[in-house]
Amino acid sequence: MTTREGSLEAPKRHPLNWKQTDFYNEDRLFEEMNRVFDICHGCRRCVNLCTALPKLFDVIEDGKSGELDGVEKKTFWEVVDRCYLCDMCFMTKCPYVPPHPWNIDFPHLMLRAKAVKYKKQGAPFRDKLLANTDTVGKLATIPVVVQVTNTLTKMPVARKLLENTLGIHADRKLPDYAPQKFRNHAQPNSDFIEKEGARTPGKVAIFATCYINYNEPNIGHDLLQILAHNEIPTCLVEQEVCCGMPQLELGNLEKVEEYKNKNIPVLAKLAQAGYAILTAVPSCTLMFKQELPLMFPDDEAVQAVAAAMFDPFEYFMLRHQDQLLKTDFTRSLGKISYHIPCHLRVQNIGKKTRDLLQLIPDTHVTTIERCSGHDGTWGVKREFFSDSMKIGKPVFNQMAAPDPDYICSDCAIAARHIQQGIGHHRAQKLHPLTLLRLAYGENKPSLSEPSMVAQPSHENKNSMAKISRESLMTLEAYAKTRQQFRTQVIAHKKDRLIALGEHITLLFEDELTIRYQIQEMLRAEKIFDEEGILQELAAYAPLVPDGTNWKVTMMIEYADPEERAERLAQLIGIEDKVWIEVEGYEKIFAIGDEDLDRENEVKTSSVHFLRFELSHEQIQALHRGSTLRIGVSHPYYEAITEAIKNPVRAALLNDLNLP
Repeated sequence: MTTREGSLEAPKRHPLNWKQTDFYNEDRLFEEMNRVFDICHGCRRCVNLCTALPKLFDVIEDGKSGELDGVEKKTFWEVVDRCYLCDMCFMTKCPYVPPHPWNIDFPHLMLRAKAVKYKKQGAPFRDKLLANTDTVGKLATIPVVVQVTNTLTKMPVARKLLENTLGIHADRKLPDYAPQKFRNHAQPNSDFIEKEGARTPGKVAIFATCYINYNEPNIGHDLLQILAHNEIPTCLVEQEVCCGMPQLELGNLEKVEEYKNKNIPVLAKLAQAGYAILTAVPSCTLMFKQELPLMFPDDEAVQAVAAAMFDPFEYFMLRHQDQLLKTDFTRSLGKISYHIPCHLRVQNIGKKTRDLLQLIPDTHVTTIERCSGHDGTWGVKREFFSDSMKIGKPVFNQMAAPDPDYICSDCAIAARHIQQGIGHHRAQKLHPLTLLRLAYGENKPSLSEPSMVAQPSHENKNSMAKISRESLMTLEAYAKTRQQFRTQVIAHKKDRLIALGEHITLLFEDELTIRYQIQEMLRAEKIFDEEGILQELAAYAPLVPDGTNWKVTMMIEYADPEERAERLAQLIGIEDKVWIEVEGYEKIFAIGDEDLDRENEVKTSSVHFLRFELSHEQIQALHRGSTLRIGVSHPYYEAITEAIKNPVRAALLNDLNLP
């Protein structure tokens, strides 16, 4: 077996063997979790994606041995509960996913654990209630009941009672229930002439989904209007129940099968009849595209439905490639902040929503590609609400930064979460389908919700944040908030890390990362006297950028001690060979190790502190959109990045003041 780090092949998922007896064997489950967690502990590349892995690493570090063998197995369930199956570790971070022989599929391992737990002890009433989206939707949308429900969810007293009884956090903004179900008022048009494309079926069937049916039917009506504008014959799926994703996330796989047995026969007939099947909720699309085929790999009907299932914008862009999509837009949309939800990224279809919105004249789309932190019902729960807001904070900031006219996400729940995290602003929260409908000049839908997007603060636009004595916590205060603060910093660092080849990583420091370093040093050294605190502050404060530069920690990493010693001897002087390049300008080489000399005649250090000074012209060029590349040119080590893209680019530009 090879132990090479990373797989060069595309990730490949294995079927979920949930009908095998061993699948529910708790001892076998813990054996596999122990194997996978040990590999994760030694890697930690996905530490900044969610709170599941940070929790694992925290309990390992706090354990008896500092290794996995010092962790009580019951603690594993805390990791399981924090995984909300976004799949981002599998798709974007883990180097050991199949076909790598280590065969790491962390999300599906967590799914297995959830299934074992559900099989053994069921789930709390709250979790079962939230997962029964169809039942709750039908009850909540009864005339009169719907008005009462919507009113109560906005009353602080009622929400506090709901939190105390069901564990639904009182501060989580919940979607209203619609007085009119989408299916009852939808008017698909099937009279158009069918036009087959090379890549697309010429007719469409709409799987409405629970959310569109009961919460935001306007999104479904927008989709129908767009299809009609493009003269695509359309029908509704004759009957449907929940896709099963909420039950999957709960671990209730038998209920998933029950829903599958109701949905698939109806959908398979449409697939066999040559329909493209569309849903306006990425999680529902993913359920039919990926999860059900993995649960039922030998079911031909399931596979046929998967092949016929499309995300709406995937379908529209394929129609565009077939030259069958109308681009007769009559209205520009200005500035859009667009968020790609995880369950859309997992579909591996590219940025189709962004691509289509960018076809609209005089429309600028800023794309944010990271988890919002809500994930279905997870961010609603009292115990995870705070984590969901922390995970989402970088998204909130990036969405608000361009001062957009609109904010949107293909996932309506994620958009609502982002809206709450950002706050009040002039921008409107609209679904991408609604925006497309507006661009076509179709009748404007009713906008019943007040705008809640935060106005970015411009008070300190021309001055960088500095660490002050007042911004540091006491040891006692830091001990109480350390775990939360660490989680925040880890998430923050994700957009400030750049790899130069396989063995060098650059961390672009800012006030938050350096303040964290100071707090950790004070904690480790148990420094509580004023003189000692001021000394640490004086030592670290110069590492914060001041608006015309980037300050960077460079880490040289070789796992094997012998190889590391050999390479560090070869790489003397490498700190002076790292450079940045702004399109149209000469390279800027780093100024290295101003704090102290970190190399000698024998070897260089594995850690260096670098400074890049930029001219006003270069800063202006970057803010106008000029390409940024970073590289290193050393006789024994050369590497260069592709053009730095958002969200990393946005984070780095935030460190530079416009002259």
